[in-house]
Amino acid sequence: MAMRNDNMVQSKILPLDISELILVDPICYLVIAIVNSIDVSDVEKKYRSTAGNPAYSRRMLLRLVIMASIDAVWSSRKIAKQAHENVVYMYLTVDENRISGRFPSLRRIAKS
Repeated sequence: MAMRNDNMVQSKILPLDISELILVDPICYLVIAIVNSIDVSDVEKKYRSTAGNPAYSRRMLLRLVIMASIDAVWSSRKIAKQAHENVVYMYLTVDENRISGRFPSLRRIAKS
């Protein structure tokens, strides 16, 4: 019987576009549409004018919290774990966070 090679030194394990891994009609697209319809400009203006490291987008944190509540995940620690491990949550945290490798921590999620 033939056996496939086990090559862990691949240059890419996941596709470049993570949306290719998501099913055709998941609820995360509904979450995105709902959050995009909410006006969060006043809240984001408050965070844009403060010194220090840039804050995460309030829209992105809202997407995470809404998706977690749909999945009955209530712990900010578990939500942070989902943002690191679950493809749908990675998709909801937008491209710039995946590129930099920075995902929201449990402290950021708990404060949102």
